Amino acid sequence: MTIGLSIVERLAAQPGDRPLVFLDDELRPTHSTLGELRERADTVAGALRRRFGIGPGTRVCLLGRTSPDTIATLFGIWRAGATVTVLPVSRRANPGDLEATLARRVSAAHASLVVTDLATAATLGDLAVPVVDFQSLGHGSAGAPLAAPDPHDIALLQFTSGTTALPRAVAVTHAQLVTNSHSLFTSGELVPGDGFVTWLPLYHDMGMIMLTGAIVHGYTAYVMDTQTFGARPGAWLETISTYRAAATGAPNFAFGLAGYYLSLGRARYDLSSLRVAWNGAEPIDPMALDQFIATAAEHGLPATTMAPGYGLAEATLAVTVGLPHERYHTVTVDRLALEDGLAQHVEDGGPGRTFVDCGAPLADTSVSITDDDGNPLPDGQVGSVRVRGPGVVRQYWTPDGSPHPTEILDDQDRLITGDLGFCLDGRFFVCGRQKDMIIVAGRNLYPEDFEFTAERIPGVRLGNVMAFSLPDSEEMVVVAETNLRESGAQDLVRAVSDTLAAELSYTPHDVVLVAPGTLPKTSSGKKQRHLCREQYQDKALTVRASAQGQG
Repeated sequence: MTIGLSIVERLAAQPGDRPLVFLDDELRPTHSTLGELRERADTVAGALRRRFGIGPGTRVCLLGRTSPDTIATLFGIWRAGATVTVLPVSRRANPGDLEATLARRVSAAHASLVVTDLATAATLGDLAVPVVDFQSLGHGSAGAPLAAPDPHDIALLQFTSGTTALPRAVAVTHAQLVTNSHSLFTSGELVPGDGFVTWLPLYHDMGMIMLTGAIVHGYTAYVMDTQTFGARPGAWLETISTYRAAATGAPNFAFGLAGYYLSLGRARYDLSSLRVAWNGAEPIDPMALDQFIATAAEHGLPATTMAPGYGLAEATLAVTVGLPHERYHTVTVDRLALEDGLAQHVEDGGPGRTFVDCGAPLADTSVSITDDDGNPLPDGQVGSVRVRGPGVVRQYWTPDGSPHPTEILDDQDRLITGDLGFCLDGRFFVCGRQKDMIIVAGRNLYPEDFEFTAERIPGVRLGNVMAFSLPDSEEMVVVAETNLRESGAQDLVRAVSDTLAAELSYTPHDVVLVAPGTLPKTSSGKKQRHLCREQYQDKALTVRASAQGQG
């Protein structure tokens, strides 16, 4: 079912007194309503039209921390009939690199304007388009009423994560944005008024679709900035507990951090109100997930809350999601058979790899496992994950609508996701990216196996391990971040190498430990293994210890 409304019309249909709550870094709330959001969006839309000629067919870039100003401007851009691109807020780049990155993204989007906060606007004078601050758009009258965008107009130009290639832009229509978020929220059996907590950045498709969906479908959104969570993961849990939230969502690494924070025992929370926690956007580590559930259960979290899912920007966001009232399922398959493309239940005592069930497809969406030619594969065979549904885009965006050189649909109009997966016992499991597969001596090795195993070793930073193969060779390298130095790092690198050899029956050519915060990731926090490989080859990593194939 496709909802034939623009996001502007969907917002207009909600009660004006529905709450919208923003939390600062100290979790002090700023209370607003959807009626006030509509008024502010109308004012912003009027200013954009009068001062800059923004309207249908134009694109506006948005840059800034998640705040009342950011959200009002986002909906104001849509109210004006324009398309929005949210620029990434870099965690590590120096000012010069950041401006160069923003300039490339603004140029790629063919944007007419950048809107940001006052302080940032003063530093972006060299961009090729005008830059205006949020505050200056908030003055004046809304002007004459504007026509609502057509549901098939482009609402969002979402750049893909670029984990295995340079980022490409996906054009998401109003109808796709509204329909995908509606299907996601209804899959969790949520009802209007239920509380939803988010800290995800708007430049991440998961953050954008979930927050705007919560707002326009009538849920009560409690919104904090990404930096608040990054500085204090407990703030996420505290907000859920304080406001008795029913739903939240985040990538897998966040639940790992939250579980670690809970294990420290620094505070008590009441998580009993949480009915659904969507987990997606990256491979799911079953052990970390089990540890979070076990620890959070001591704070009242229901066993059926976690809803692992699968999705990607080329399908708007969500494709599959865990079922309500059902504890997520896992399956352990024979590791050696998996290397041959077969998913078979592991025999007692044999080497296995455990996968988390990614749930059921959303309404009117289907998932197929095929060979490289698109022919269906039976249960228990690993193959290409292909998706058909209302959220799937037909091609990557081009400014003039011409065909993009990279085709993403097969001859049956199914999205070729680039992911590998399998079905077993009637359930759907994702193995990883096909391009990230490491082939060594005829064995098909998944980098996630080596990354998840290394992360469990004390001293290795959770979520900060990358495994990759070297070009034109059958040699694997594993790079991990650590806080340890000198002899501590040397002992750890030996422990990592020995553990990988013992548990995975393969010793990497090299295991390298690097300083915290130095592994390359996308703006949304996804691992960039290809860039890490380039840095390793160029000797550009900040190395603290190297095994050089020991063990």
